[in-house]
Amino acid sequence: MPTRPARPPRRLDLTALYDLHYHHYLRYAELLLRRADARHAVDDAFDTLAETWQQILSTSSPAACAWQAVRDRVRALADPARLRPTAHLDPKLQDALLLHTVLNLSAGVIADLTGVEAANVHVHLRALTSPPSPLF
Repeated sequence: MPTRPARPPRRLDLTALYDLHYHHYLRYAELLLRRADARHAVDDAFDTLAETWQQILSTSSPAACAWQAVRDRVRALADPARLRPTAHLDPKLQDALLLHTVLNLSAGVIADLTGVEAANVHVHLRALTSPPSPLF
């Protein structure tokens, strides 16, 4: 098996975010990828974040940027068949479904992980369980 090149050192604040949420990022990635690929996907996403971390810090939610990077990297590598059951859902509803229903994370943890306001996470979770409203 080929070895991967050594990763450059990360800034302490980026490393802290990585350490804080790594377990959840990895569990999410493992839903859609093999375990070894999941680890690489999360690490690759953070390597990408490191390249623009200074600019990301000036955004309203670095956690949201990190989640998006992890999510994008995982989904780029995922077998489309694994995504098919949630393909009809908006990406935020997909996240809510996978993180809450499959990984059993609370709305508060999902909010911290994804950088979405907790109230919005609750709205997404309600949308998953509410019957569609009538058109007339």
